[in-house]
Amino acid sequence: MFERIGETISAMVAIPTVSGKGNEVQYHMKEYRECLRQNFPELFANAEVIPVGEALLCHLEGTGEKEKPPVLFSGHMDVVPADPSGWSHDPFSGEIEGNRVWGRGSQDMKGPHCAFLSAINELLKEEWRPGGDLWMYLSCDEEVGGQTTALAADLLKEKNLHFSTVFDEGGTICENFMGLVDGKAAMIGISEKGSLCYKVTAKGHGGHAANPPRNSAIVRLAEFITELEHGNFFIREMSEGNRAMLRAMSRYAEGERKQELQAAAEDSGDYEILHRVCGEADSMLGATTAFTMISGGTAFNVMPKEAVLTVNARVTAVQGKDQITEILEKCAKKHDLLCTLESGENAAPEGNEEMPGYRMWRESVEKVYPGLPVVPFVLGGGTDSKHFLKLTDEVVRFSPLYAAPEQGRGVHGDDESVFIDAMQDAAVCYLELLKKL
Repeated sequence: MFERIGETISAMVAIPTVSGKGNEVQYHMKEYRECLRQNFPELFANAEVIPVGEALLCHLEGTGEKEKPPVLFSGHMDVVPADPSGWSHDPFSGEIEGNRVWGRGSQDMKGPHCAFLSAINELLKEEWRPGGDLWMYLSCDEEVGGQTTALAADLLKEKNLHFSTVFDEGGTICENFMGLVDGKAAMIGISEKGSLCYKVTAKGHGGHAANPPRNSAIVRLAEFITELEHGNFFIREMSEGNRAMLRAMSRYAEGERKQELQAAAEDSGDYEILHRVCGEADSMLGATTAFTMISGGTAFNVMPKEAVLTVNARVTAVQGKDQITEILEKCAKKHDLLCTLESGENAAPEGNEEMPGYRMWRESVEKVYPGLPVVPFVLGGGTDSKHFLKLTDEVVRFSPLYAAPEQGRGVHGDDESVFIDAMQDAAVCYLELLKKL
């Protein structure tokens, strides 16, 4: 089964679908949608297809068995840019070499999409139908914020739809996650951090650099950065989702390691145990801030009249957007700066291991990958699922596709690739999940 999946993902990767302003010449979404129709004919023959901009909503009517509620699968067709100078294979060749397909999107997320669509196409050949209605959303602009997804969510809301589970990308089958799991594990996202974008503006008087004033615009921004970087402004607390991750990991550990993970799951205060166990502990303890862009000045010898800093805050369930904004505005005001929230949302609600979507994924993974640890976690990045939160009781963020450590580094980087046999296994895993619907 799925013997030709390598050729299929190769064809998908070979069509550039780079979203975002300035990338129009590599945004061949119409050609890509036609590629999907050709490779998954049973799906498009049986599903109602509703265009939403360049995206697609696909509706497969269920049998009505036991009045099962509808579910939604979300995934994106667009990819990020790729500079070919850093690649060993052309990023849009879809080249097959050995057991791999190389190219942008092979992991994120044309590979998982191909596995899912292959599975549902195969089932439809056998005249399968889900018990409840199944909706699929194929996004066209997830990598640049998912504005079209917001429109799709509004359309679904107008139809008075409420989903028992939304399935989206997020976790994968990876190795040595955060140094906490030995070997491979299926990391299933039960939440995702919120991402907030702030603009911090410093006004100056300008003038010649030969006679620099004190407390210039750039100096005040530097003081703000230094204070925020080294201060203790945010609640440092671990959410229940992160504690659940550590408890789950402890179930697969033995001896001293098991005890350490159990203790870390209950740690509090200064989180000494957590820091000893995990080198990335700080990312699990409340909000983080990253200084991502800075601009100002017109020449090397001219004092700027304005300098602007961009701050990306990632927030967890322990402290939300309003509180973080108040803290940053107060710190900025102290340095005579203006801080404004440009965009962003709070962290998503945290699910748990007992919720139906998570249980279905766990059972499917355990059947296809016997003995593989299955672990819940809070995703650091964002997904399109944030637009569907008001339409569902649960979001599960997971693709059952294995990525070796070097492949994980290729996501949004150079030399992105996917193993063909991992694609086949992922398709079988999706097959098992779909049969449960």
